[in-house]
Amino acid sequence: MRIAFGIFVIFHALVHAMYVGQALRWFELRPGLTWPDGSWVLSSLSDTGVRLFAALSIGLCSLTMIVGAAGYLANASWGGWVVIASAALMSVIHALLWSGAWAQFGDHGGYGVIINIAIIAVVLVQH
Repeated sequence: MRIAFGIFVIFHALVHAMYVGQALRWFELRPGLTWPDGSWVLSSLSDTGVRLFAALSIGLCSLTMIVGAAGYLANASWGGWVVIASAALMSVIHALLWSGAWAQFGDHGGYGVIINIAIIAVVLVQH
């Protein structure tokens, strides 16, 4: 079960990493999706500034989550804590980048945040 969960966390981090491509406009996750433009918290930044913040922060959190999952799979004592920290920070970042519109909850990483909360709960229960 530990191996399956660790692999799931890696794939989950890779899905979050796809938001880097969306932020940098390398591709669209969904036709017409303008995320992260319209962030309600970061509205004082330019669209370019918000996109750069999104790409760098989401990219680093995704990479950190993958490293944490690798440590978790290797049964390293720090692995689970790195997964928890990266999932929590990733959730905060997605909240900062959200437009505030409930209709865009899923497109703006909302479901990923719910999965992050579940990942945190599983790791905490196992520790």
